[in-house]
Amino acid sequence: MTGVLLIAVVALGLMVRNLLGRTRALEAQVRDLRLDGVLREPPTHEPIVEAEHPAERTPARVRLPDVTFEAPTPEAVPEPAPAPPSAEPAPPPHPAREPVRISFESLVGGKLPIWIGGAALVLSAFFLVRYSIESGLLGPAARTLLAGLFGLVLIAGSEVVRRLAATRDDPRIAQVLAGAGTASLYATLYVGAAVYHLIGAGAAFALMVAVTLAALGLALRHGSPTAIMALIGGFVAPLLAGFGASGVGPLLVYLALLIAALFGLAIRRGWAWLALAACGGGFAWANLLIVMLPGGGLAGVGGFVLLLAIGATLALPSTGAAARRPWLRLLPLIAGFVQLLVLAPALDFSALSWGLYLLLSAAALWLGWRDAKLVPGAGAALPLVLMLLATALLQPVHVPAAWAAVAITLLFAVPGHALLRRSALWAAIAVGGTAGPALVSIAVDPALLAPAAWCALLLALALACGAISWRARAEADPRFRVSPGLVGGAAAAALLVGIAAAEVLPDPWRWPIWLAIGVALAGWSRRAGDAALGQLAVAPLFATILAVALNIDGTHAYVASVVTAAPAPPLADLIALGLLPAALIAATGWLLTDRVSRVVLGWIALAIGLALVPAALPAPWHAAGLGLATALIIAARLPLPGAAAAAGIATLAFAWHPVAELVWLAGRSILGDRLPFLLLPPIATILRELTLPAALIAGALAWRRPVAAVWRQRAIVAVAAVGVVTLYALAKQPLAIGDAARFTALGMAERVTITQALLVAAWAIGARQRVLSRALLVLGLARFVWFDLLILDPVFVAQAVGPVPVFNLATLDAGLIALWLWPWRHDRRGRIALLAAVLVAVAATVRQVTHGTILTGAVDRTETWLYSAALLGLAIVWLGIGIRTRTAELRVTGLALLTAVTLKVFLIDAAALEGILRILSFMGLGFALIGIGWAYRRLVVTEPAQT
Repeated sequence: MTGVLLIAVVALGLMVRNLLGRTRALEAQVRDLRLDGVLREPPTHEPIVEAEHPAERTPARVRLPDVTFEAPTPEAVPEPAPAPPSAEPAPPPHPAREPVRISFESLVGGKLPIWIGGAALVLSAFFLVRYSIESGLLGPAARTLLAGLFGLVLIAGSEVVRRLAATRDDPRIAQVLAGAGTASLYATLYVGAAVYHLIGAGAAFALMVAVTLAALGLALRHGSPTAIMALIGGFVAPLLAGFGASGVGPLLVYLALLIAALFGLAIRRGWAWLALAACGGGFAWANLLIVMLPGGGLAGVGGFVLLLAIGATLALPSTGAAARRPWLRLLPLIAGFVQLLVLAPALDFSALSWGLYLLLSAAALWLGWRDAKLVPGAGAALPLVLMLLATALLQPVHVPAAWAAVAITLLFAVPGHALLRRSALWAAIAVGGTAGPALVSIAVDPALLAPAAWCALLLALALACGAISWRARAEADPRFRVSPGLVGGAAAAALLVGIAAAEVLPDPWRWPIWLAIGVALAGWSRRAGDAALGQLAVAPLFATILAVALNIDGTHAYVASVVTAAPAPPLADLIALGLLPAALIAATGWLLTDRVSRVVLGWIALAIGLALVPAALPAPWHAAGLGLATALIIAARLPLPGAAAAAGIATLAFAWHPVAELVWLAGRSILGDRLPFLLLPPIATILRELTLPAALIAGALAWRRPVAAVWRQRAIVAVAAVGVVTLYALAKQPLAIGDAARFTALGMAERVTITQALLVAAWAIGARQRVLSRALLVLGLARFVWFDLLILDPVFVAQAVGPVPVFNLATLDAGLIALWLWPWRHDRRGRIALLAAVLVAVAATVRQVTHGTILTGAVDRTETWLYSAALLGLAIVWLGIGIRTRTAELRVTGLALLTAVTLKVFLIDAAALEGILRILSFMGLGFALIGIGWAYRRLVVTEPAQT
């Protein structure tokens, strides 16, 4: 009995839902009947006829006249009609009425009580029977009979109420009674057959069918509540009778007739919801049969699903305007595909299951051809049938699936190719139908065909997909917009060709084919002028990069030959992994019109091309080969910004070993290492890995100027640095100072030679390369200050400077420094450095005169007096030149030096003398200073100075 109560509650809910829907429809109908916002009222001039018996007066029904709206014809404006002959004025228009709205009062006070009353009647019967059972008043047969009579009485009451004058204007009362009576009859049959077993299954089924037919008839008179009862009872009836594998046929016939009757009722009354509910009931029964029956008894179920999906899709638009929506019309069709997809495993993916699915697919294609709004159904059928194909191919035995793949291709590809210009969805069906079955088959079961057969088949299908793209070339768009025909066809063709190449070619050689596909796509993009095709052209490159990264074993030898001293790989690998990829990627970038893609692909091609050089050459010649490549890039003016700089950096990177040794040598040398020769790389290594690449790059720079001047200047500086390093290494070779004795004998000579060579080079290129000239000048001066005056000063570190006064290394080194600084004398910093160099040269001369070739040792009295005399003379010379040239700065420097020498003589030199020598020294110094002061004042005061 609880089940009966549940059914009654569900029925009540459906009734209330239908009531709300009908109320909304009524409100919309009232709004549609408005004419310019005013409802037409019945004529007021008609006389009101009073009934003879007022007590029997029935409320008159207001009939709204039919209103026909006709659109005015703009071409012909009718003349105003003449006034009617009647002088009777027209009645004034009534004010517009408010739209009919569902309020709480109208819903609770006028609608719900009736429906709740109907439910109460059903529940009263239920509780009456329950009370009789608990009290023992009635037996099972009497209870069942009384329940059935109660249902019949309710149905008869609905007919009586429909005819009574007091209730016939409110059809809801009759609807409630008819629905409650139908529900009572269904409950009675359920109790009599399933609970008390008073009637057999066959008789119960027959009575259920009879009640259902009666309910359908009553639904035509009383509306949706009875139809809902008929729907529920009709689909529940077979459960009372039971069924087996042998009874599936009659059951399916019954379900088909029931659904047809429900559809007829839905079409008659315009109830789209009833048609959809009937479809849902049919598919629910199909699922139930799939679960409960063995596979052998499910053939009829497949046919039932096929007919239901096609018939419902065709009939659904006739059930009302709401059902004409495309997505709603496609629901039965999509449900049929899903249902057959579930049914196929139960049928062991037999030829029958494939036949059913292909028939439904053909129906979907036919419906899409017939009505453009149903094309999405065919589009949804394709992925579902491909899913079924993949599932079938996973089975141990799948002979029908292989033939099904051929049938799927023909079924979808032929109409797709024929209709691809109708819409984008037809183009997608053409592409998917052509390529999809083959791609699914080779992905799931590659053993279906031999590799050569796969290659031939895939190439043929690729031609078909390419034809789709060609036929859709009018859809090209310079903006990014994916066209299923143009872009989808090209993508499918590219994928098919790539897989075909993978079937017959080994790993190293399939990758150039994939990159060639990218070239073809880029060319097609340029030809068609489509931006999306240009983006698609990059896809083969990423696929190739991924494949190469995953195939470490196949590319290990090539990569090792690039980054290590491993031997060069075979020529085939050099072509397949280096030469062809670089050329094909560069061609792809050249064909593309997008600037970003061109630059990115250009850099990738450059990287692969540069990697080919060390892969093909022995390890010692890697840097030289890259230097040659850099020179060729400079000479060819490669239209890739920064390409020459990147190649030069790569060259330097591959010369890292000698560069690292030279950096270590420079550090040790700066810190005062006296034997840097021992740290110097072999001269052959320097010449091969540094000098030769730099020479090649310098030649290219001299022959062809790059576009970017800044990179040219940087390249010149880098080449000059390599040249300096080369000269330094060459300068170290003749003397080969490898021990302390040779350093003492030759260290100063070697160092002075290198320093002066740098300064000579700075002077030689000063007119052409001012920046480089200044860099060499600074480097030479820094060497002189750091090594000759600080770290390796011959006064403190024993080094032979030569036995000849003035013409020794110490004097010549400082003197030549002053000579190279002479062009900078007009700059204040240059003048200061020049005077300092002259001062050092004078001091070095005094030191060499007193000590000979080795300048180390203590300072004696003679050397002290010679310093004073020499510096005094230098001060007098500076004063004289300053006075003559009227240069105040030089005069001040001379006076400062003169003051320092004077203090030295008084404080140091004279302190060591005694007697007449001390008197004579002070006397001479005094007369000399007086004379200098007299001459200085006279000349400087009388002539204005120039600074």
